[in-house]
Amino acid sequence: MKSDKPEGDEAFRNLLKEWRTDAALPPRFQEQVWRRIERLQPQTPGMPSFWNAFAHWISAALSRPALAGSYIAMLLAIGISAGWSQARQETARVKDELGQRYVRVLDPYLTPRQ
Repeated sequence: MKSDKPEGDEAFRNLLKEWRTDAALPPRFQEQVWRRIERLQPQTPGMPSFWNAFAHWISAALSRPALAGSYIAMLLAIGISAGWSQARQETARVKDELGQRYVRVLDPYLTPRQ
């Protein structure tokens, strides 16, 4: 019956036991390691800010695909309708201005005095 361990496993363990290094660690190595660990650990704030709470709510809401799709569709519809309304107002203003310019070109006496 074969054993579960590979044949080279014991030889590798013996080699690791014998291995030694003479290289010294860089200065302040341990301090730098602890700084890196502290930087990577999430901080636990006492009171979450509005933006942290909003980001958490968005990530929780958008984790469900159906709800995420409805949010995207709703925001897209709001954006399109706001853009259409803005464009309509701008087009009406430009048409009015161009109409007034055309009348001034045809009848220069209608030009307002300044």
